[in-house]
Amino acid sequence: MKLLAYKKTREKRVKILYILPSHYDDDGYPYRFWKGLLPSNTLVCMRALTEKLIRDNKIDPAFEVRVEIIDEFVHGINVEKIVKESRKQKEKLIVGLVGVQTNMFARATDIARMFRKHDIPVMMGGFHVSGVIKLFGPHTSHLKFLMDNGVSLVCGEVEGEEVLARILNDAIHNNLQPCYIIQESPNIDEAPIPEADPEYLKHFMQPMCTIDTSRGCPFNCSFCTIINVQGRKIRCRSAERILEVIERNYDNGFYSYFFTDDNMSRSPIWKELFTGLIDLKHQGKKIRFMMQIDTQAWKIPDFVRMASEAGCYLVFIGMESINPQNLIMMKKTQNKTSEYAEMVEAWHKAGVLVHVGYIVGMPCDTPKSIIYDVKLLKSEVKVDEASFFIMTPLPGSRDHKERLEKGEKISEDYNYYDSCHETFLHPNFKSGELKKSWLKAWSLFYSKDNIIDILLRCPPEQYWNAFWLTLWNRYSTLLSNHPMSMGFLRRKKRKERCPMMSVESRGEFLRRRIKDFANQIRVIIQVFYEYQEIWLLTRKQLKEKRESLSFAYSYLQEVRVRLIQMVQSNQYTQFVSQEYDQLLQKANELILQLSQTSGQINKKIQRKLEQQLSGFREQLNNLIQKSCAPNFDNLIWLDALVKNRIISSYEEIMIKSVAHRRKINRWWLGIKHDLSHGTFRLRNMFYIPEVLLYEISTGLRFAISAVRMK
Repeated sequence: MKLLAYKKTREKRVKILYILPSHYDDDGYPYRFWKGLLPSNTLVCMRALTEKLIRDNKIDPAFEVRVEIIDEFVHGINVEKIVKESRKQKEKLIVGLVGVQTNMFARATDIARMFRKHDIPVMMGGFHVSGVIKLFGPHTSHLKFLMDNGVSLVCGEVEGEEVLARILNDAIHNNLQPCYIIQESPNIDEAPIPEADPEYLKHFMQPMCTIDTSRGCPFNCSFCTIINVQGRKIRCRSAERILEVIERNYDNGFYSYFFTDDNMSRSPIWKELFTGLIDLKHQGKKIRFMMQIDTQAWKIPDFVRMASEAGCYLVFIGMESINPQNLIMMKKTQNKTSEYAEMVEAWHKAGVLVHVGYIVGMPCDTPKSIIYDVKLLKSEVKVDEASFFIMTPLPGSRDHKERLEKGEKISEDYNYYDSCHETFLHPNFKSGELKKSWLKAWSLFYSKDNIIDILLRCPPEQYWNAFWLTLWNRYSTLLSNHPMSMGFLRRKKRKERCPMMSVESRGEFLRRRIKDFANQIRVIIQVFYEYQEIWLLTRKQLKEKRESLSFAYSYLQEVRVRLIQMVQSNQYTQFVSQEYDQLLQKANELILQLSQTSGQINKKIQRKLEQQLSGFREQLNNLIQKSCAPNFDNLIWLDALVKNRIISSYEEIMIKSVAHRRKINRWWLGIKHDLSHGTFRLRNMFYIPEVLLYEISTGLRFAISAVRMK
């Protein structure tokens, strides 16, 4: 009888389901995409850790336990179906909502309640839960609401000895505690490192693996939640074991990584890891990766050089602001704005792209200062990619706690805590003005002119990486979404709407989806055509022409910054007159530079170029001789002269394919204009075969080059 009883208990089955929840959009629908951008490191780490516990018999061996993961950004969640299947399989279902950030909290709460209706044990952890408990304790109203509904909260990291095993065993035996608070930050040197999962990675646009080689950050920024959740002491994994996993992944066809450390440059194992990656490269196993670092990393001896040799193609740097006063007020004193341009140049010389995080709405920001600062970011600092975030006092940060203690009014809707919405009243902005400034920053930085400038000056070996990164950001910007929380082709289900909003009728929902789909297709077509011309202007085959074009676009950025400075100047007459004269002289220098373009061009093109540029030089000399204080119209005229006439003429004379593309574009615009006015010119019919042939041939040529990256 005892033997039979033992066999019966051995047949008990448990399914542990880890879910990364999405977050709601402004219309109440969860973000979900056909293809995602970045996989979740938390999900795969939790699965790897649980599987190790199962192998080591740390979870009650009387149960047969399996683990699954769901990333709601790329997977659908059907609670009824999940519960039904588990009961059909006669297995106990345990749900863990992991990696929950503040903007995900509302969606995570709704998912938890759906599972609790079926009496499923549910746990929730992540930066929001851990940050709030660390600073306020577990009895804040929204966390207490969860515990009252039977959801167990987990505060802290669970890699410590027996920590996760104890929680999971409690769940299996229906003995979950309302709250688990892990005080100590565990050593992670022996924690399992997840290997590449082809089934999960196929849901993303590129199969990029994630590894956190270390945790914690030594700095003390007031807006950061990491220092209160993971601590300021750096803890790291074993470099030897990381390299073993990377080598196995390479043998299975995975070679691209995102090292998710908050600050890789402060990881004690960076040199050992880079050395190992360089050795793999010499063995023919070339790895490529991007990483997050601080603004001082470039000064660490050998760091930049070794990172480049190891396969780093992009660094993400928390620049936050180029206003020193902002950095002082936010306790980010390690950032030195005077060194930004030199720092970026150091990475560029090593052949590495620079992506910066930039916060809009810091204490000293104004609508005008944001526009000016973004122009400087483009023209002087010259970063390759920028992600803009609206200043947000995240729960778990010192900034959030201090605002509450001062009695400031901040939003209670956690859906807004995605760095894309206003969450507090800024003294320098009217309501809604900060969001407009944020959108303006995106549109300014990812304007067509700046994208061309980036691609012309970026390290040649990184051209296609820069190409695809700027294309993705341009695509996201046109859809008014944050590129980091975006995916490709949005998915929605009618009944998945936030419970606080009514379910739309089939007709209403269909109209919404048709509108969404039409907008996405419109943006895809727009980006496809924009990037055809960008590619024709910047492709590596242009060689010497790229150098002169790069000079021209750098000058254009400088002109526009100085024009803004002139318009905003209080000492208008004296200051503007001097600046205007200098810009006219520099415009003459630009014409001289373009007229002396190196490279093999025939005499006919050279004569045409000299004739065109000499006309512009004559106009400028006439203005210089007048030497009068310019008005606003003069400033706008100068900007248009440089971009729309001097640079555009040079592009079309020197690069025939660009002239042809623009000619076809003008033909399409003419057709659109005629049709909008109810007219049609018969002679346009004769151009249709030529236009269609051009569109097909150029479109295919562009698409093939972009996909093959050649």
